[in-house]
Amino acid sequence: MTFRRISAFLIATGLMMCQLSCTPSNHAQSDTKKQTISQTSTLSFRITWKDYSGRGQAIQKIVDQYNQLFADDATIQLISGDEDLAAVQTLLEEDSETVFVLPYRYVQYFGNLGLLTDLTSDFNEEKSAFYPEVWALGTTNGNTYGIPWLGHTMCLLYNESLLAAAGVNPELIIDLDSFVSALTAVEEKTSARGIGLVGADSNDISWMVNQFIYGFGGKLVNQTGDKVLINTRESTDAINFYKNVLGAHAQSTWTQDTGTEVMKYFLNQEVAFEIQGIWGISDVQKNGSPFEVGVIPLKQIGVCSEIGPMMLATPKNMSEQAKQQSIAFIHYMISIDAQQAILNGEYSPEHDAYYPFRTPIRKDMANTQMMKMYPVYQVFIEGFENPSIDVPVPAWQPIKKEFYEPGLHSVMIGAISAETFLKMIETEGNKALSAN
Repeated sequence: MTFRRISAFLIATGLMMCQLSCTPSNHAQSDTKKQTISQTSTLSFRITWKDYSGRGQAIQKIVDQYNQLFADDATIQLISGDEDLAAVQTLLEEDSETVFVLPYRYVQYFGNLGLLTDLTSDFNEEKSAFYPEVWALGTTNGNTYGIPWLGHTMCLLYNESLLAAAGVNPELIIDLDSFVSALTAVEEKTSARGIGLVGADSNDISWMVNQFIYGFGGKLVNQTGDKVLINTRESTDAINFYKNVLGAHAQSTWTQDTGTEVMKYFLNQEVAFEIQGIWGISDVQKNGSPFEVGVIPLKQIGVCSEIGPMMLATPKNMSEQAKQQSIAFIHYMISIDAQQAILNGEYSPEHDAYYPFRTPIRKDMANTQMMKMYPVYQVFIEGFENPSIDVPVPAWQPIKKEFYEPGLHSVMIGAISAETFLKMIETEGNKALSAN
């Protein structure tokens, strides 16, 4: 699929077509909830970005629409936030009248600590609108503490011009063998390298490699999260494929590069492919669209997609009045109308255009107006069905930082073997999980 440049005119048209117009069927439930809410309160909505940023302002428009349609005097106030774990914990304990946007791993962490409201019964009917794999990430100990709202998935992006010059038909890239053949063809017939690859000691190396580990049939931990399962032949094969096969087709500096550098190589047409989220497309658009970007779902080549769902959650000690208001607000934020509004994107004053920064998570959006206009978005949403989970349990986060990321980098530069790395992760990981 190809994502054509979104001009200001088209976006304006899309905005008109995709206004948050509320049909009775879409919002009957929200209207019912509203009747039980006191009309004298203000609830805060803490996002993980600055409220004055482009994406903060994009979210503000959705909040404003909710306030206009449903809140009356019981308004929702958008406030800036971040992902500082300690700060969030303090707020959850002290600031009870707030709906929080939290990464899925934080939902599991704080849910285990008993700091979040159990939302299971209030959103049981909405569960079917999301992929089970995503819904499960907001659930711990059988209780739902986070409701999926927006996020990202990774896809295989390609430069249409370079593939055309190399005589590569992207529709024939259907597995890893045909993908590697495409990389070879690009290098033989153009001046570009095949793929932009990450190898630096950073957050990026973890999720990039995990996509192949999951795709090859490996796992990081068991279902209960108390035992490391990564030390397997599948994981070894995945890491060696990434290092030895893809590495042979990557930019010369790949072992020291993060995703930031890869995006620059892709934009400069020095590499033909990159594994990136929807912002990989926006980056090309913002820089004059020197080429058209094509998108291939990772599952098409046998790889799982890194996902980053952001969840809506509320503190355990929230008052009953605020709880009812938050339930109505969350119902609206995951409605088709509000989910579609996410695709309007954030405004760039520099380019006088709107660009997507994340994707909605509902799986039933293919027939919405925005999806019909830009069907490539659906490819990213479908990535949630075939996920690679970078932090499968909260206790994995310190393992990832202390051992996993630096260990993978050591593998990529040839300092240790994949087998040695996996044995080390099994040993140190099990120590950490048992201690937790």
